[in-house]
Amino acid sequence: MATRENSDVGSPMPSALKALAGFNGALLGICRMLSIAFVAAIAVIVGAAVVFRYGFNNSLSWSEDAAKFIMVWMTFIAAPLGFKHGAHVSCDLLPPGLPKAVQRAIRIVVWLIVIFVMVVLTRNGWTFAWNGRSQVALTVGDISMFWVFVCMPIGAALMALVALEQLFRVILGVPELGAIEDEQITTRGI
Repeated sequence: MATRENSDVGSPMPSALKALAGFNGALLGICRMLSIAFVAAIAVIVGAAVVFRYGFNNSLSWSEDAAKFIMVWMTFIAAPLGFKHGAHVSCDLLPPGLPKAVQRAIRIVVWLIVIFVMVVLTRNGWTFAWNGRSQVALTVGDISMFWVFVCMPIGAALMALVALEQLFRVILGVPELGAIEDEQITTRGI
């Protein structure tokens, strides 16, 4: 099955872009597997909580916080996947009638803004996580909240890498990755 990265559409991919795309692909493959594992973990934890609460009349004190923390991690780890495939909510404000050069310039500016915002979020997210290191989540085994909060800078950094790849694609004239109309994002091939 041909993917957009290795399709014959557009100009050939320069080696630096190919390396970045490969690096992003590997990281996002890990994110995909982690996201699947996180969904499974949430299902098991919530299922066990329901069984213990209503079946044994003894609730698991840690289940709500554990599921919540895993969901936060899943959100920040899965966000770059949706970002790469154009699955996030967006508004297409560029009229198709604009000259291609103007559309390209606007896309470059947009990707630069996205990279800037993700770098700021990475930096501030790291500061937030670091400052939360002395707080502990008592219900899930006294773990430092750093381990919960650090998902924000990790997810933002991954999104910055995806945006950097997209920026290079626009600058070099290689087709951007995005949602493919007749192809769904699936877990096939895992």
